[in-house]
Amino acid sequence: MKMLNLFVIYILFLPVVTFAQKRDSIAMRGVIDTVDVIENRAYNAQDANAGSRVSRISVEVMQANKSRSLAELLSDNSAIYIKSLGQGALATASFRGSSPSQTRVNWNGINITPPMAGTFDFSQIPVFFIDNVDLIHGSGHVKSGTGAIGGSVNLFNQPGWNKKNKYKIFGEYGSYNTYTAGGNLLIGKTKSSYQTRFYHQHSDNNYTYLNKILVPTKPFREQRKEAQYDQFGVMQEVYFKLLPDLTLSTIGWLQWGKRKLPQPLTVNVLSHEQQKETNLRGYVGADYIKGKHQFFAKAAYLYYRLRYDKWNDSKNGVFPPEGNTNKSETYTISGDYHCNPLSGLHLNTTLTYTYDRINAESYMEIDSSKYYIDGLDSAYYEIPTVASPSIKNREVLSWQANARWSVFPWLLINGQFMTEWNDGKNVSTYSMGFLSQIHQDILTIRGNVSYNYRFPSMNDLYWRPGGNPGLKPEKGYSYDITFTYTPRLGHGFHLNTVVSSYLMTIDDWIVWLPEDGKQWFWTPQNMRDVLSYGCEVFMRGEYKTKDFNLSITTNYTVSVSKTRKKNHKDDNSYMRQIPYVPKYKWNTRLSVKYKKHFFAYQISYFDKRFLTTDESYSTPAYTVHNLLVGSSFDIGNIRVSPQIRIDNLFDTYYESTKYYPMPLRNCLVSVVFEF
Repeated sequence: MKMLNLFVIYILFLPVVTFAQKRDSIAMRGVIDTVDVIENRAYNAQDANAGSRVSRISVEVMQANKSRSLAELLSDNSAIYIKSLGQGALATASFRGSSPSQTRVNWNGINITPPMAGTFDFSQIPVFFIDNVDLIHGSGHVKSGTGAIGGSVNLFNQPGWNKKNKYKIFGEYGSYNTYTAGGNLLIGKTKSSYQTRFYHQHSDNNYTYLNKILVPTKPFREQRKEAQYDQFGVMQEVYFKLLPDLTLSTIGWLQWGKRKLPQPLTVNVLSHEQQKETNLRGYVGADYIKGKHQFFAKAAYLYYRLRYDKWNDSKNGVFPPEGNTNKSETYTISGDYHCNPLSGLHLNTTLTYTYDRINAESYMEIDSSKYYIDGLDSAYYEIPTVASPSIKNREVLSWQANARWSVFPWLLINGQFMTEWNDGKNVSTYSMGFLSQIHQDILTIRGNVSYNYRFPSMNDLYWRPGGNPGLKPEKGYSYDITFTYTPRLGHGFHLNTVVSSYLMTIDDWIVWLPEDGKQWFWTPQNMRDVLSYGCEVFMRGEYKTKDFNLSITTNYTVSVSKTRKKNHKDDNSYMRQIPYVPKYKWNTRLSVKYKKHFFAYQISYFDKRFLTTDESYSTPAYTVHNLLVGSSFDIGNIRVSPQIRIDNLFDTYYESTKYYPMPLRNCLVSVVFEF
């Protein structure tokens, strides 16, 4: 009843409008289209509840950002807030005021969120390796499992059937000795498709920034140190049409990276930190579609290795080098069955098994004698211990059922239920929604109510020192409503607007805090109950003729995320904004094309972010302008496309994370060869 009252208040007093980035793939007027076809490959696109908002990054934007990371793509072109430690450094996502660990990432339907950290680093995914990016807003994506409390980022690769052989090579060079090289080979036949992609990027990353910390009254410019990075990746895709109704897909993806970890501006100790990461992802899928039946079988293997090293320039041996190696392996297998027993009725059930195996030096037994501080009373603190060795396992079995019913030609209702067994602990979740076409192909309204949860990450449970095996899952309710308006303008004009409003309650939010006043010893605790509400607005206007195309795309987000319950009488975090969740965020992209010439101008605004739970400190709001100019021409059978990109055009000083400055104005020049 309490949740129902909250929902009623929310609907009455927070009526805002939301703009979706793609037309809904459900064809109303009596027909439910449960299969979305992209590049002539059928895949199930209705995993999210019909009442949930699903947005897609356009192909045009992805092509313009092919040499950038997924973090940069999402930050500039979506409602998601990306918190970054700098160019090429750790970048995590906050979706609808949630924490980075409450945003799930799927690749071709497989969860690739690291089981150890439980948060995804978007800086390590090159846009060049992804064909489509779908964003599912809110927790209505219960089919893919737990963890998507705020939303999920879904990455897809697509085959190229019946296409001529295509070869693409590109190179880019720019500021801070940043250079990128990549290419792909596509062979598309009637019954088979092959694609090979490779990518390498290096940057000295010694960018200039404005130091406002040492002497606040007299800021001065200096270069960033210890921030260089390298990335390398290769992907092989093979697709076969074994039968008219059966398609086999296999994908192998190797991603390797090495980067220095620069110190925050407040640290004046010359030390060196470096990490090397290896990701190996393998995927096999079989799609069977015949008549009223569809069956999708998937299997995946994910390997992750992180090597961390720290050393300093001291020659007396006072601070010896230190480091550790942590590895994880994940095995996933799933079966996904769909059928349409009656006209207007679609049924679906899915069974998924996942096994995680962690081999982490950071989980090994800690000698508590290290934590005796000479000369301090009661300074010997007993550290909780867990049994050796450092290998930890986790098994997850989930079952999902989904029913969609077109009650009337203008109304579709959808119910989903999922139950999950996570190492013997059972939790169930659900999602209920509707989609109604108020005016055919012009005005659509959808709504969704869902319950979701997230089990603690392996680091939360077993990190030494501090891991807490007694943590409870995070859980919460989500309510959202979305309006989509697509008028028929004609004469080359197109307009797509979507307005969404949401409300979420998240309980048992996990936070790393000092234990019982021991400031040096931090442990994860279920300390927060959070209320998050806001709106998301998307608008795209386009004018198109034979040789000319003009488009303006805007995302506007309001995210209010506050602690709604006091933990003690003097709790100053009560009803305060969660740290590093900006209340306002918007971005606008102007794109102009004339024949073979193109121009794009991007503006991104980020509101201030509080650093502390009592809102006593914050990092300033900032606006960044980016410019892209390019053209293309043919030399024989080779198409050449040079372009120039200027980021941070007006030399703005800004920090995504406090004391980690971002680059000032920088320029990159690239050229693409297609033949």
